[in-house]
Amino acid sequence: MKKLAIFLIFVSLLSSLFAITVSEKIGIVILPAKIGNGWNMDEADFLISILEQKALELGRFRVFSRNDLDMIVKERNLGDLGIVEQTFEAGKILGARYAILLTLTELTSNYEKNGYTASLRLSLKLYDLKTGELLASTPFAKETYTEEETPQKAINSILMSTAEDMWLSLREYFKLEAYVSKIEGNKIYLAGLDPKIAKNGFIFKLETSTGEIGYAEVIGIDRNNNLVIAKFKYGAMPSVYDPAIEYPVSSMFGGISAGLYAGKIALGFVGWQNNLYVESGIVLSSFAGYIPGYVTLGGNFDLIEVGQLTETIYGGLQILAIYDTETTSENSFLPIFGINLGTRIKYEFEPKSGIFVSVGASALFPDSFSQSIYDILFGMDTTSFLQIGAGYFMSF
Repeated sequence: MKKLAIFLIFVSLLSSLFAITVSEKIGIVILPAKIGNGWNMDEADFLISILEQKALELGRFRVFSRNDLDMIVKERNLGDLGIVEQTFEAGKILGARYAILLTLTELTSNYEKNGYTASLRLSLKLYDLKTGELLASTPFAKETYTEEETPQKAINSILMSTAEDMWLSLREYFKLEAYVSKIEGNKIYLAGLDPKIAKNGFIFKLETSTGEIGYAEVIGIDRNNNLVIAKFKYGAMPSVYDPAIEYPVSSMFGGISAGLYAGKIALGFVGWQNNLYVESGIVLSSFAGYIPGYVTLGGNFDLIEVGQLTETIYGGLQILAIYDTETTSENSFLPIFGINLGTRIKYEFEPKSGIFVSVGASALFPDSFSQSIYDILFGMDTTSFLQIGAGYFMSF
C-alpha cells in the first residue's frame, strides 16, 4: 500500500518510569478489556493477534491465547465473572504472571480526496496477576492518511501501524536485565539472562559504580559460555558486575532541518527507518502565494560509526513541484523529477536523539518550459546543485 502523507502519531507513555526487569521468559495474556464506539470484535481480535505475534517475536514471553483462557473459564465455571476477573483467575491457573488489557475506545475511517484518514484511540494496561495491581497504563492516539480503496483497508493499515507502537511499549514494560561478565577491548559480555532473548541491535544502558552511563549494542551470542556479546558504543566504560538494563529504541527516526536547496533557504522534515529514507521540504522563495516544495524517497546505509558520530550515505528519487499556499489543497503542478545523493553525519546525545548535518548533490531533469517557469518565478536557474541541511532528530 502507498502512504502519501506523513502520519501523525501521539503516544503518551505514562509508564515511562515503570519497568519490569526480565532475564528469562515470563507468562503473559493479552485480551480486550472493553470495546468502544466504532470497534467490533473482529478488529479487536485482529489487533490482539498482531500484538501476540510481536510478543512472541521478542522471545521473552510465554503468551497464553484467548482459547487457553476460554478453556479454563469453561472448566472452572468462571463465566459469571467479568472479563478482568476471568483474566486474573484463568491467567493464574495457566501460569501467566502478567495480563495486558486493551481498552479500545475509538476507530474511524473518513474519505478525504484520494484516500482515507483513519484515527484511533486506545489504552494499554498492565496488571500483576498475583496481586491484581494495575502496574502501568499507556494511552495511544494515532491518525494516518493512506491512499486505500476502501475504509476497511485504511483501518487495517492503522491497526498494523499501532501494533508496532505497542511492540515498543512491551519492551518498555518488560526490560531485559543483565550484568557485565567480562570486557575484551570494545566488546562487553553480558550474563544473567537467557542470551536467546537479547536480539541483535538491542541497546543496553550500562551504569557504573559511580553513576556514570554508557551504552552498548548487542551483536551476537557467545554460545560456549552462554553470554550476550555487545559492542560498546559510547559513554562511560563499565566494569565487571556493573548492571546492564535494556534501553528500547524505535527503528524509526525523524527530525526537522534547515539548509540550502538550489542556493535558496529551505526548511524540511527528514526521516529514516532501517535502510529506508524520506525527506520533504519547502524552498523559501514564493511568488503570488506559490512556493516550491520537494520530496526525496530512497534508501540510506550507515558507512562508519565512531563513538557518538555516525556517517551515513543516502540517495533516492526526488520530485520538485509548485504548491499553492493560499488554499488547503495539497495538489501540485509542474513536477520535475531528479535524483539526490549525499552523506549525513549525526551526533547522538544518547541513542534516541541527536543532531545531524547533511550534504548532498541533486540533479533535476526538467523540460525547457518548466525550467523557465522556476527561473522566472523563484530564481531557481540551475538543475544541478548542492543540497545542505542541519537539524535535530529523535526516535518515534
